[in-house]
Amino acid sequence: MKRLKKTMAAIVIMAALVALFLLSALPVHAAGGLNISTTYPGMTVTAGKPATFSLTLDNSAGVPLNAQISITDLPDGWGAYFTGGGNQISRVYVRADNSATASLNIDIPAGTAEGDYSVSVTADAGEGATDTLILSLHVSETDVSEGLFTSQFPELQGGATTSFSFSADLTNSGSEDRYYSLTAGAPDGWQVAFRPASASSDIASLTIAAGQSQSLTVTVKPPSDVRAGEYMIPCVAASATDSVALDLKVMITGTYNIVLSTKDGRLNADVEVNKETPVTLVLANTGSADLTGISLKSSLPTSSWAVRFDQTTIESLPAGETLEIIAYIQPDSRAVTGDYAASITAETSQANTTLDLRVAVQTSTLWGVVAVVIIAALAIGLFFVFRKFGRR
Repeated sequence: MKRLKKTMAAIVIMAALVALFLLSALPVHAAGGLNISTTYPGMTVTAGKPATFSLTLDNSAGVPLNAQISITDLPDGWGAYFTGGGNQISRVYVRADNSATASLNIDIPAGTAEGDYSVSVTADAGEGATDTLILSLHVSETDVSEGLFTSQFPELQGGATTSFSFSADLTNSGSEDRYYSLTAGAPDGWQVAFRPASASSDIASLTIAAGQSQSLTVTVKPPSDVRAGEYMIPCVAASATDSVALDLKVMITGTYNIVLSTKDGRLNADVEVNKETPVTLVLANTGSADLTGISLKSSLPTSSWAVRFDQTTIESLPAGETLEIIAYIQPDSRAVTGDYAASITAETSQANTTLDLRVAVQTSTLWGVVAVVIIAALAIGLFFVFRKFGRR
């Protein structure tokens, strides 16, 4: 008998433990099975603008509940009301083991000091079925409903002649339609245009409905003489209530080009035998990137000709700049009077250019004088010969 009593006691204790475990595993509900909640009980709001909370009432009582909803704590000067089904309401009917929703609208007076505030909402269906929700509101001086101006690819790269197209999205996060004006702070000489997706013309402003977005194509064209480097293109969309910015970056890759010419533009030079004749050359970097390690060389009629430069190597020539170089040309001492072809080349690892010259060689004037003297002497001699022997 004692053994049977001990066995029965053990069974009772075990059953009690199992019941306790099962009870502890059941979900906990508010008193009476009514629960009021919101997905975002903490919110940052702006003074002078309304705030809205979506409320959910859950009924786990097993019977329908007709709950009265009310504001039980509200800062002085604030206003609040409930809406549901497009109307202002004060009660919510919740079916057994079901949920119902409502909206809480809070009017925050303009001039409300920045800080933290709380609002309490109570749902009461009677007979102990009641619950209270505490909402936390942080009033900020900044409008939290500012729009957004974004681009998935805000940096593009290309050459100086590239037309860059950025895909951007402008979003109105406010509760009212907004009229935005569009501007860009591009460097001098740059062109920036805004065009809505699927539109055929550029715009300077547009209206975006509350909570909506507009896709834009921002076209950026650099000037033809732009140098290699990185350039920022700040774009701004401004409305009466907010201003949003989008910073675009264009990376210009360098173009290399070099031009060699004479200072006066002539492609011919007059030189004398046994004398160095200076010819002023102009070396121009017409590309968008700096040139380095420029060397000069010449191609002459024969190896007996010579060209000397006042500087044979130029370490660096920045984009868009020019440099004067003097070439001293000396023809072959045996060269006869006439025209000869010569060329001068400027080259780097990035680019090269060649200038072709027509070189006119003139012999020394001394030989001309000697020839004139000889001819004159011969003429005088012939004169006297004819005069003496002409009488016979």
